[in-house]
Order: sequence, then structure tokens, then C-alpha cells
Amino acid sequence: MSSDEQDTGDDRARDGARSPGRRDPEQERRAAERARRIRERRAAERRAAGAPAADGHDEPDEPGAAGDRAADTDEVAGPAGRGSGRGAAAAVRERTAARAAERSRSRDPRYRRRRLVAVLATAAVVLLGVSAAGWWALGRYGPPVATVRVDGTRQIPVRDVEAATGDQTGVPLAAVDTDGVAARVSAIPGVAAVEVDRSWPDTLVVVVTERTPAALLDTPDGPKLVDVTGFVYRDAPPDVRLPRLQLPRVAPDDPATLAAVGVLQALPVPVRDQVQTLSLGGGGSTFELELTEGRRVLWGPWSDTDRTAARARVLGPVLQREGAVYDVSSPSLVTVRQR
Repeated sequence: MSSDEQDTGDDRARDGARSPGRRDPEQERRAAERARRIRERRAAERRAAGAPAADGHDEPDEPGAAGDRAADTDEVAGPAGRGSGRGAAAAVRERTAARAAERSRSRDPRYRRRRLVAVLATAAVVLLGVSAAGWWALGRYGPPVATVRVDGTRQIPVRDVEAATGDQTGVPLAAVDTDGVAARVSAIPGVAAVEVDRSWPDTLVVVVTERTPAALLDTPDGPKLVDVTGFVYRDAPPDVRLPRLQLPRVAPDDPATLAAVGVLQALPVPVRDQVQTLSLGGGGSTFELELTEGRRVLWGPWSDTDRTAARARVLGPVLQREGAVYDVSSPSLVTVRQR
């Protein structure tokens, strides 16, 4: 029997002895105190079991009947009440263990890294969505193109580039197909590379990199320019002065073409200005350069590109000597002869 039940039985006996009808103030105080303790105990058991009170609070018992109902309840509950208390305690232990496991997992560096990655991924997705929405709005309602600016042209007429960009005036700047514009401008002969950018609020900028001519090639349609990559790209202007390539085939994928262009680029400008033709020597494995005043240079094997720079360095000083044939195939042993 619990202490509250014992007190209740003793009080009943004293109450019966003192007065069968009314309770004195001390009895009323003690009855109220017992009722309060019983309510607190019931509330604690409900909280431990996870079952909230039906209306959020216990109804106060009448002072005269509180002790009797508490005693009756405990007598009826008996062992079942004690079993319910043990179940509530087990539930409390399980929740405490779960919270401890959660705290332990949150302190694990791997768990923190996974959470950080998840947060960053979510933020990235949100930012991408906002950016896409903003760019869509600019493409529909943004400022239109008012000016097309062309930079980097020297030989190519600006009007040809402007014509290739198409009529972009009035198109929202964000909606311009920059890849399409770049592809059309790249098709212009003499264009090596193109960059198309937007200059806010209303200017489309086209930056052109022109091809650098390295030689001339005689074709049935007239002389053509050959750039430093061996690409034949446009008609040569009438007043241009460049060495002529006399090779069986001139193309960017031809090894002899690339070697010939490399030789011309390695020569000092004063020497290159004296070169009239570059052709294959006997057997097709060597190069020969024809210079002004009927002079010739025996370059040596064209496939030996490792010696290109050394041969170009010695050729300049050697040309100061009197002679008609200059053999630089071996840079360390240069020979000069009259014929």
C-alpha cells in the first residue's frame, strides 16, 4: 500500500472519529494536498507514457472526495498500474537513447560533411533556378540590341563582319544566339577565331582574330594566301610580297607544308624578305630556298625540325659572305660555294 493510500485510510478513521458530518480546516487542507499530489503523479505518468491530457489539465477534485477516488483508483489499478509505470519508464529510456544517438551522429565528421554537401547542393539548385528565371526574363523583356561593335579587323572589311552577324537590331540582347553569330563570322575567309560577347545594356561585341599570312600558293585561280597553319584561305592582294610555296600539296594536315611554314616563321625578317620560293630538293626529302640575286640555300632534311632554329640563326651571318650556294644542312659546318 502506498503512503498516500495509508494516509487516506488513517484520515478516514480520524474523520469518522471526530465528526461524521463535517471536516475541520486541517482535514480540508490535508485532503487538498493529497489531491494535488495525486494530480501531479498522474500528469507525470502521462508525460512519461507520451499520452497528453485530454484537455491539457486535470480537473480539480472536490476536497471531500479527492482522497477517496485516488484510493479507489489505486486499489483497482493494482499491479496493472505498476506495469504501466514500467512501460512508461521504458519509453523514456528509448527516447533518451535515441536522442543520445542523434547527438553522437551529429558530432561525426562524416555526418557533418554529408549534411554540408546536401545543403550546398540544395543552395546550388536554388541559385540555378533563380538564374534561369532571371535569364529567361531578360531574353523576353530585356533591353534590345542598339549597336554591333566589330574589333580586331585589319584586312577584312568591317561591313563583311556586320553582314555576317545578321540583323540583330531590336532583338533582346540576352536572346541573341552568340554561337550562331560566331559560326557565320568564322565562315568569312581570313577569320581565324571569333568571340561574341554582350556589353550591357545594348551592345553586341564581335572580336575577330584574323589569319596571319605566311606564304603564297600559285593556283589556277591565281595566287592564294597561306597562313601559319598551312591553311589556304583567300586571294592574295596584288601588292603582297611573301615567299611562294612550291610543294606537291599544301594543307594544314600535310607534314611538309607544316615544316615549310615553320622554316619561314623561324627566319629573321631581313632574311625572309629575300626568300622568293621554298621547294623540295632532290628526292623530295630536303628543302631548297631560292633567294634574290639567284642565290640558293640548301636547307637539309625538312623532317629534321629540331635543327630549324639553329639553321635559321646561322643563315643570316652566312649570307654576308660572297657566294651562290649556301649549305646550312649542318649548322655547325656551314659551307659556301660559288656554284
